[in-house]
Amino acid sequence: MIQKVEKRRFRKNGKVQTTRCYYLRYRLGDMPVDRWKSLGVTDLQVATKKALEFIQEREREAAGILEPKLIRDSAQTSLVEHLNDYQADLIVRGRAGRDGRGGRHLKTRILLLIKECGWKLPASINANSFIGWRSRQTLSARTLNHYLEGTNSFLNWMERTGRIKFNPLKTVAKVDARGKQKRVRRAFTDDELHKLIQGSGPRGLIYFTAARTGLRRDELNRLTWREVNLEAAVPHVVVRENSAKNKTEESVCLVPEIVEALKAHRPAHWSPSDLVFPHGIPRARRLQKDAEAIGIAYRDGLGRYADFHALRYTWATFLQRNGIAQRFAMKLMRHSDIKLTSKVYTDETQLPIYDSIKHLPRLSDYTQIRAQISGAEGQNVAQAVAIGRGTNTHKTIDIASVCPALSLPVAEMTMVGAEGFEPPTHSV
Repeated sequence: MIQKVEKRRFRKNGKVQTTRCYYLRYRLGDMPVDRWKSLGVTDLQVATKKALEFIQEREREAAGILEPKLIRDSAQTSLVEHLNDYQADLIVRGRAGRDGRGGRHLKTRILLLIKECGWKLPASINANSFIGWRSRQTLSARTLNHYLEGTNSFLNWMERTGRIKFNPLKTVAKVDARGKQKRVRRAFTDDELHKLIQGSGPRGLIYFTAARTGLRRDELNRLTWREVNLEAAVPHVVVRENSAKNKTEESVCLVPEIVEALKAHRPAHWSPSDLVFPHGIPRARRLQKDAEAIGIAYRDGLGRYADFHALRYTWATFLQRNGIAQRFAMKLMRHSDIKLTSKVYTDETQLPIYDSIKHLPRLSDYTQIRAQISGAEGQNVAQAVAIGRGTNTHKTIDIASVCPALSLPVAEMTMVGAEGFEPPTHSV
């Protein structure tokens, strides 16, 4: 171990000068080179004392007797300050533009946990308090898992940056969300979509664009005229990686009617960096009011919702209903799995299933089938009676000669039996 308190020398204007304050020159453990630490004082005795305290602190940290200084300082810093640092880091890394772990809901959710779980400093976070909070909630299983994922991302970041030794929620299991989907969406019908577009004023074009491109709300909110290619041979819109959910840049072809609508919407003097929808995208509550004002149920009889994301369902269902190949529909929806497109995002109640089967070829004439079935039933009854009465005599009995009613079709036999046929009576 090397340690020495001295003033540092440096050259200025060709002359060797010394610093005003003292520095500690030290090398501990496996350090390959000496390091310098400013002691910030000009008195040698004070500098020597501060240097000794620093060396003792580092030796205790190396021996595990004392926590590293960063952890000790972080332990006295409020969680809200750590959260602000985390969100600032997400913005720098381009991870704060989406919903979920790095999105706009993350800070709100963690702040709610800090308040309701009584977390103030990093040391106050523990698994039991989170599990207790979760057990009192009425939120869906999927939303509760979002709370856990977002908080774990924040705590993992604190662990990676040396602010805490370990993530106290790392071992907390997720809630089983299978079969517990709370919000099921449906697609808008063509008539409902037409009414919504016509009755929502300037917001109508936004709903129309979402329903004919499948773009998500955040993607529409970031869309600029640079990404909208209306004059190309194949008109399309480019979804940039910074706004896409999967962080992948992809193109979506535009149907002619949305091309015409966007051309009419584009101002005469526009810049490629201008937002396509500068006044923002309506939230779910605004769409709910617009829909209910024109008589569209926000929640139908099956408990399905027609919210903003349902416009994406509308696009997938529109493609399936009009015979677009599933592989093409998956590409237009920008899905990685065709099951998402065909099963999750397609509203089966709007598919023309009956129309596709009602003109299938008939097997034969219905009246002929009915006559054959009736005849077979009457014959079966007659044979049953013959077998039952011929068991003891070993003779073939002519059922028609014994009871003419049994040779009739089943429907007529029932009437004869009810009105004119009396079964034999036996005295005991």
